[in-house]
Amino acid sequence: MATSGVSTFNATRDQIILAALRKLQAISATETAVNPTLITNCAFQLNALVKSLNATGLHIWTEEEATVFLQPSQIAYTLGGTTTDNATGSYTATTLATSAASGATSISVASTAGFGSGFFVGVVLTSGSIYWTTQNGAASGTTIPLAAGLSGSASTGAAVYVYQTQIVRPLRVVGARRYNFASAIDTQMTPPLSRLDYRNLPNKTATGVPTQFFYDPRGGANVQGILNIWPAPADVTNAVKMTWWRPIQDFTTPGNNPDLPQEWIDALIWNLAYKLWPEFPISQVLMGAIKEQAMISLENVAGYDREPESYYFGFDADMTQA
Repeated sequence: MATSGVSTFNATRDQIILAALRKLQAISATETAVNPTLITNCAFQLNALVKSLNATGLHIWTEEEATVFLQPSQIAYTLGGTTTDNATGSYTATTLATSAASGATSISVASTAGFGSGFFVGVVLTSGSIYWTTQNGAASGTTIPLAAGLSGSASTGAAVYVYQTQIVRPLRVVGARRYNFASAIDTQMTPPLSRLDYRNLPNKTATGVPTQFFYDPRGGANVQGILNIWPAPADVTNAVKMTWWRPIQDFTTPGNNPDLPQEWIDALIWNLAYKLWPEFPISQVLMGAIKEQAMISLENVAGYDREPESYYFGFDADMTQA
């Protein structure tokens, strides 16, 4: 048997659009030149379709990990968009090789691995907070130039964190762990609090070891969410490592591939055709056939987009719960 040995098939935005238009019999099987306005309108509907998938809970392929750096007594952390808070998918940690005075515009570090011009740099100050700025140009030996001077002094051996990219606004934070920098141990935090449960906490400014969290995704035109931590951290010895759902990326150019597994291509084609049918004079019979195929293809990938999970059952000993 002679197989190709290749499994990299994919489709571009415009290939998906043309395939959907063929399903609608809006273009012929051999037609490739399509009115640009029609492509633009179809691309708008395709992006609207992809955005609707954000609300389906089908997110194995966009489930990611991130670290949120904490600050003493800070309750709320803004995630996504332009923010002074810091959360990233990966970072590098090192230490100061020499002490740094308040206002210093460069630091000497034990290792320059992971640093780069424009990267975010956090230095633990003697005051106990993390001062964040960005790297301003290339390193010189072990010296890192900073875009802004330190707001306080920092001692030799103080932790320094560096990363390149902040995360976008999470659709949902599905779980979190408290991560201790010294021991490198994760401790599970309680499952996400509901909005009401968080609001019912009596003292949200209490400080201690963080054990619970509530995430408000907000969304819409707002590109930021708010992660609330309780109790507020007493120091910066811990971070929060969280599992979160990343929004599916938009189609912005004709050659963009879907921000989805290859298994979703057929579902995108049929469901785009179904979303477009009111704009084309097709028969009810064809519309019904497209609707059926759209539902079947979506059901197929929805069943595929699951991962094994543990289930826990408890026994209510006091018999007070229904």
